[in-house]
Amino acid sequence: MKSQTKTQLLRLVERLQYKLLSIFPRSRSPEPQVIKPSAHPELRDEALTLATQLDGKTFHLPDLWQLFSEWPLAANPHAERLEGLVDSMLERIITNEKKLKALKKADFGRLMSLWYPDAEWPELEIATAYSVWIFVWDDEVDAGDTDVSNDEELARAYYQKSLRTVHTLLGLDESEGAQERIAKEEEALHPNMALFADVGRGLRNTTDRIQRERFYRELEGFMVSVGVEHGQRVRGIIPTVDNYLKIRSGSVGCAPQIALTDHMLKVRLPETIMECAPMKDLWKETVVMCLILNDIYSVQKEIAQASLFNLVPVMYKNCSPEKQTLDTVTRGIEAALRESMKGFEEAAKALGEMASDNAEVSRDVQAFIKWCRHFITGVLQWSLESKRYGMADCLHKDGSLSIVL
Repeated sequence: MKSQTKTQLLRLVERLQYKLLSIFPRSRSPEPQVIKPSAHPELRDEALTLATQLDGKTFHLPDLWQLFSEWPLAANPHAERLEGLVDSMLERIITNEKKLKALKKADFGRLMSLWYPDAEWPELEIATAYSVWIFVWDDEVDAGDTDVSNDEELARAYYQKSLRTVHTLLGLDESEGAQERIAKEEEALHPNMALFADVGRGLRNTTDRIQRERFYRELEGFMVSVGVEHGQRVRGIIPTVDNYLKIRSGSVGCAPQIALTDHMLKVRLPETIMECAPMKDLWKETVVMCLILNDIYSVQKEIAQASLFNLVPVMYKNCSPEKQTLDTVTRGIEAALRESMKGFEEAAKALGEMASDNAEVSRDVQAFIKWCRHFITGVLQWSLESKRYGMADCLHKDGSLSIVL
């Protein structure tokens, strides 16, 4: 009971700090101030038509903390140290001053603190190196301001080479001379991939091969999905909602993060648990909730970067003509979140029952489930706070948002 009360108090403090941003004036207007995305002549076909339809429309969101009010939110005591670690990592790999400044403002250290409130420093260093690496890696393909992001062949080569490097650095190449290849690979790495060398080194020392293979498979799925998403974005294709969710469940990059969970918690769940249907359902629903939250809070930023490959535009495009409004999209998003939460709770219950006969496994399963909750609430809180998405400028006093597209 004390823990639950503490969590509720922490959440109240977090939300009060955040809501104060909307109360004390940036301007005299009581309405949220938003930046209208500029037009992008490079948009084509369905994406161009959709951008024209959405231009200037306002996307309304309720206070989603009401939906997640019973879920835990906490911050790691190393929060301030994490901020310095993230900044030092970004300085290692980003040479463009404008991009470096923008990435520092994103406050990835805060996200790490919310994701891993109970983790110790050695594990935090590995998870932070991975998270900074994947954010920067994904931006190369997704931001629309790099050669890779504007050329399908370059993008394909980029993720194929990245995968080969990741496989080597995770120590998954058991052929003769593998150790020498790791050393040579580390000497010749692109600055951003050098960050992954830190990840690989840490995981080689603290995880078994099965754990690293699982992590690699999820990273491979992520990179392949990024390639598919990139191809559709470049061509201006807007898929159906179901097809979008299949692609985005991979490209959002959550599954590799979940694959690090047992390492971060310092537990080793049996493979019968890790590979069972309820665990897969737990992963699936965690990913779905993460991608929904990421998409809705980043939609303004993505449209400004000429990307209509986002759940909000996709749902709008696929509405029936008589119901094609952004309010319809909002209702659909709320329904999808509720459905995913229901699936998550059912999977969590099934996992708990599977592990009930073994006290240690039961404890570790509950820790894994709790981390998945922290993962979602961390995404929610950070997305609202981070200057990466600018949601503070869209906030109303009641916690709802008005986002001009």
